[in-house]
Amino acid sequence: MMQHAVDPWAFARPPPPGFFGLGSSCARQAVADVPTSPRTPPPAIFGLGPSFARQAIDADAPARPRPPPPGFSRPRRALPPPPCEIPVPPKLPKRAAPPAPVSTDAAEKPSATKRQRLCPDYEDEIDVNLRLMEQNPEERPRPDYLKTVQQDRVSPSARASLVGWMDAFVRRYGLADGTLHRAVAYVDRFLSARAMDTHSGYELRLLGATAVFVAAKYEDRRTVLALDADKIAQYGGFDTRKEVLDMERRMVEALGYQLGGPTAHTFVGHFTRHAQGEEELKIQRMAHRLADRSLLDYACLGYLPSVVAASAIFLARCALNPPDVLAWSTEMQQLTGYNVLDLGGCLPAMYYFSQSIICDTRC
Repeated sequence: MMQHAVDPWAFARPPPPGFFGLGSSCARQAVADVPTSPRTPPPAIFGLGPSFARQAIDADAPARPRPPPPGFSRPRRALPPPPCEIPVPPKLPKRAAPPAPVSTDAAEKPSATKRQRLCPDYEDEIDVNLRLMEQNPEERPRPDYLKTVQQDRVSPSARASLVGWMDAFVRRYGLADGTLHRAVAYVDRFLSARAMDTHSGYELRLLGATAVFVAAKYEDRRTVLALDADKIAQYGGFDTRKEVLDMERRMVEALGYQLGGPTAHTFVGHFTRHAQGEEELKIQRMAHRLADRSLLDYACLGYLPSVVAASAIFLARCALNPPDVLAWSTEMQQLTGYNVLDLGGCLPAMYYFSQSIICDTRC
């Protein structure tokens, strides 16, 4: 059976009218008969316009900036000047240091103003604040509370025994410096505000141990790691720890929650803050010992802590200074604000309780 060749164009349909906008004659025209037309530019690519294609083809053509869209103006930014054109401000001449003051007195001793100040910006304000705090009547014990409040049921010797027991308590646990002075101040202030229910040695020890506990927590908050109510009850021979906690609440309430007043220990460190050399440090250590001993004397409650501290420094200088050096100089008067006449009332009382320390100069 013979197969005839089939013409593929015999069944081809003409394109519909208007196809590609060229009409039906386009499909029948030969390729060679299509008239040549000028080349149209390629369509815009990603909004870059016809110039993008021409720039890609002709790399040597210079790049022209694209015109802004209608309704937008081209932003104008001022270019910075070249580095060589930036003006350099002239260098100012260094200010000459002021000339050092020349002392006319060659034998003048260094004063407090010439020594290196530890906190020069706040030193004067600290001194004024300490003076105001020590004169606050709410943070001062009554100098006659044993007679007026406690009705002579607690003697000065019983108070001195309590202070000695508190000193042993502080040394037993190695508490922070200043704890004893603050604890004794708490006891005196509490006894000045409230009369004891019973004036037995048990209640006084409970009061003294609780005062040490509160003062130690104020001076060093790490005290709670080495000392708690159980240890206090065990050391003082108290029945339960609840007694210690109850006394602590009563004490803090009686003190009006004011626990930060300065003590004689505070002022000794404040007045000897410029101590330099081994001799002055020895005077500082002895003054601290004399201030500690003054806690045993009930009569010292009639003097401000700053007066007690200045008297302790005066006695220490008398004991340790060479015979040709004055015990009280102009520098110490400027630091403490007291002259010898201002200390005349406190010195005899402190000397009576501190003869053993003053005679023993090996401190």
